[in-house]
Amino acid sequence: MTRKLLILLLPLLLLIFVASVNAENATTGSAQTATDAATKLKLQMQLLQEQKKTTITQIRDDAKALIQAKRDEFKAKLKAIKDQKKKALVDRIDAKLVEVNKKHTARFLEVLTRLQLFLEKFIQSATGSTSAKTLTDITAAQIAIDTAKSAVEAQATKDYTMNIADDTTLKLNAGTTVSQLRLDLMAVYKLVIDAKQAVQKLNTDRSTIKKEATGSANL
Repeated sequence: MTRKLLILLLPLLLLIFVASVNAENATTGSAQTATDAATKLKLQMQLLQEQKKTTITQIRDDAKALIQAKRDEFKAKLKAIKDQKKKALVDRIDAKLVEVNKKHTARFLEVLTRLQLFLEKFIQSATGSTSAKTLTDITAAQIAIDTAKSAVEAQATKDYTMNIADDTTLKLNAGTTVSQLRLDLMAVYKLVIDAKQAVQKLNTDRSTIKKEATGSANL
């Protein structure tokens, strides 16, 4: 799964280099050249979005089979626990882990969806006056969003089934599983924050563009 995510992100990393080259051409050429660079950037992002959807679908399909196998094994071992109180506790913890992961990944996706909508509106407003820095920042923001979204979608497919060896190790294994979920969610959360900051940077670019346009109009 990790390898597939890396393959998915490689084209995005290449895109930021292409955008930088296009942006440099935009600054040295005419306004029409800058507009062409922005249009080309939009098409490149649309293509990468389609490629990403295919890869994510494959990751989900692969994960489903693995998760189902682990769930079946968990249920079989859960039935073997003789202490009914421990069995009920493990069952509740397992359900809670599933709920927490689902709740947080859904919230992360909502944030990323809003960021994507803002970015798309920003791209649509790109004109011939778009600077080299702004084109590069647009690409960086899209990469940050896609990286975070891929991580969130991968996190949503993860299964935190506790390892049931025997009754004596249940508490330790439960604590280990809960800690792993917390660490994984924190790592994904950081990527969502990175995406948010990358998009917020465009607001600074927009303010700069307005100031430059106002200054030019006053000349």
